[in-house]
Amino acid sequence: MNKSSWGFYGRVQELADLATVLGRGRWFFLKISGRRRIGKTTLIRQALDASGRDRVVYVQVPDSDPTGVVSAARDFFDTFGVSDLQPNNLKGLAAAIGTLVRRGYIVALDEFQYFHRKQLFPFTSYLQSEVDQLSAAAEKVSGGLIVLGSLHTEMTALLEDRSAPLFNRTTDDIDLGHLDVASVL
Repeated sequence: MNKSSWGFYGRVQELADLATVLGRGRWFFLKISGRRRIGKTTLIRQALDASGRDRVVYVQVPDSDPTGVVSAARDFFDTFGVSDLQPNNLKGLAAAIGTLVRRGYIVALDEFQYFHRKQLFPFTSYLQSEVDQLSAAAEKVSGGLIVLGSLHTEMTALLEDRSAPLFNRTTDDIDLGHLDVASVL
């Protein structure tokens, strides 16, 4: 069977939760976590397609050094038609994300757990500054940030550890588990 002919099954509650977040029309910072290959990226793609939101930028964060991450982000920005934003470093990347969200974009950072790596960790402080500014103007900001990650301990360290720059900054969390039996059948 051709994989492209497969439908999207299950995740009814998670899709409803995402629809609620996307439907608010205001700033959000959503964390989606779950095991590798459990469907995090497919879930957000399905929810964004259903929402009709066309201002979306997806960035697959590579397991790389800062230069590689920034280069990959620039490539994704070009792919999604926002080539006017060309960050040169991690601080510039955080600023570009803030700019996109202020423009009404949904920015999805996949494999966010890589920012737990020592050489990339400064990005979280830069992103904290942007998130705090966006939160302060939440009613005026129609975009949002979605971070996806598969390594629970690293995602927890980045977003839930009291000493982490992004501690207590997410507005919403979705933890994906296995599909329920009805969906599998």
